[in-house]
Amino acid sequence: MVRNYAELHDPNAEYTMRDLSAETMGCRAERGPGPRNLEITDVQTTMIDGNFPWTLVRVYTDAGENPLDIDRLFEHLVQKMSGEGSIGGVTVTAISGIEIALHDLAGKVLEVPAYQLLGGKYRDQVRVYCDCHAGDEKNPESNADEAERVVEELGYDALKFDLDVPSGHEKDRANRHLRNPEIEHKVDIVEAVTERVGDRADVAFDCHWTFSAGSAKRLARALEDYDVWWLEDPVPPENHDVQANVTRPTCRRLAGCARPGRSRTSRTPTTPRSPCTTSPRPWRRWPPRTSGPPSRTRWPSSTTATSSAGGRTSWRRT
Repeated sequence: MVRNYAELHDPNAEYTMRDLSAETMGCRAERGPGPRNLEITDVQTTMIDGNFPWTLVRVYTDAGENPLDIDRLFEHLVQKMSGEGSIGGVTVTAISGIEIALHDLAGKVLEVPAYQLLGGKYRDQVRVYCDCHAGDEKNPESNADEAERVVEELGYDALKFDLDVPSGHEKDRANRHLRNPEIEHKVDIVEAVTERVGDRADVAFDCHWTFSAGSAKRLARALEDYDVWWLEDPVPPENHDVQANVTRPTCRRLAGCARPGRSRTSRTPTTPRSPCTTSPRPWRRWPPRTSGPPSRTRWPSSTTATSSAGGRTSWRRT
């Protein structure tokens, strides 16, 4: 029997997916005199070619839902798409794109910057980093040359390079284990880039969730002598305990996870030391280690430790 797919429905949706539309919620579109009386007529997307394909969302008015009801519309979309995994993956990414467009539209309607609707601003300028790609990315000097170009010609003072690039020493790309020559190759890239830019820029390195916990710990320890802003996503994001395990033994700043939709476990308040960080810059090793095996950071006598809530230790100059 052939059925029109439009006639199919999920019977559970009638009670498991809350309908928060203006009609069912009894929200009137009219908001009194002025520009707030508008409704959504269409939502469209377009893709542009950036450092990777970027999807832009455009919201049109005037009929349907009032675009100023941003929280309700966001929750409405989450509920209606719950069967497609609305709180993870590409679905929540699409919903978030619509939410951002609605904030932008609200700012235009009310004739204020969108940030003013989100609590105001802290600063007039926001620092950004340049995600750098050198072409011959496995060549340390090629990466260093690109760092020099971005700093000198483009004026950036914050950069990020990839460390999960082929080294030529891999035996099995499907295996997350790093052999010693592979780690040495990644250290060569970090050394070339950080020494080239010196104090002119902060440099982070991205691993794109590639390595095993043991390999990630060995890599982080091998990089402790270098001025790395942060080491990003060294292990897959699914297991937060593994991320914490990788973080504990190193003084190197680790960052993750850029893809929370892949995570299948939740972090509890008692889990020690989150692998994610938003601190602006790690302390450099002082004095620099010139020989001998890797060791923990040695702090100068002018640096003291203070303990914060939860038993974590922070460092400051005195």
